[in-house]
Amino acid sequence: MKHTADNPWLSISVSEHGAELKSLVRKSDQQQLLWQADPKYWNGQSPVLFPTVGRVANDVIRHKGTTYPMPKHGLVKDMDFHLERHDATSLTLGVDSTEETLKHYPFPFHLSVSYRLEDKQLVVSFIITNHGHESMPFHLGAHPALNLPQFCETDAVHGYLGFDVRERLVSNGLRPGGYLWPEGSFPVMLDEHGLMALTNETFLCDTILDSRDLARTCTLYNKYRDPIATVRFDSPVLALWAPCGGRAPFVCIEPWWGCCDETEFNGDIAQRPWTNIVGPEETKTLSYSITVL
Repeated sequence: MKHTADNPWLSISVSEHGAELKSLVRKSDQQQLLWQADPKYWNGQSPVLFPTVGRVANDVIRHKGTTYPMPKHGLVKDMDFHLERHDATSLTLGVDSTEETLKHYPFPFHLSVSYRLEDKQLVVSFIITNHGHESMPFHLGAHPALNLPQFCETDAVHGYLGFDVRERLVSNGLRPGGYLWPEGSFPVMLDEHGLMALTNETFLCDTILDSRDLARTCTLYNKYRDPIATVRFDSPVLALWAPCGGRAPFVCIEPWWGCCDETEFNGDIAQRPWTNIVGPEETKTLSYSITVL
């Protein structure tokens, strides 16, 4: 089931399955900004990644000497949420841990995902509550896919990304399978305007991962360098991705409060880099926004 909200500038729809954003429309021209899940490229749109982000080493997490199987990007993207609150311009969906999730992640939790429209901005908040008796470590990531207008596979450039930092971005390398490879880090190439061109080869590296906690905004431009939308975040990791090496009609701009593992990592889940901790019966809120231009 989907739920909707709107204001004079924007309208959204969100699915109960995974609390996933399914539509983001600019009402002035009925422009759909969110990728519409054509399986030729990718059948996702904006999955919520929790309690892990990316691939964990050997597909398991460890806690107090016990291993637990964990799929890529965590558990909740495949779970059904329930509607908690809904008014004209906002909606919140929630999900609780289950006997099944405890087989993968040994912490009782409640996760709410809130979508709120403020003028031309969509604010997405993740409210994580620990219902256990010990501190709860977790990673969390957003994965919104934004359309590239007038996409044509034969174009040399499909669009651009711009950032609010003067320093050149540096991407962590990735090993096959999606594992971190710090020794393979490389600078992200920018053009004479300080923009990163989106071409058919931009993502031959798979994912661009900047983990220096510097950027706070990423703006998407069309192929004529007209701004489309700005993603704002306070996450320590920014992931950028498109399938087919970049030969795709969309790009994902992903704030991550966490990341994938290095292949040799074998520590406790709480020792993973970029881990967030929430105490017993406490709540932590993380958020990002998309401003439509």
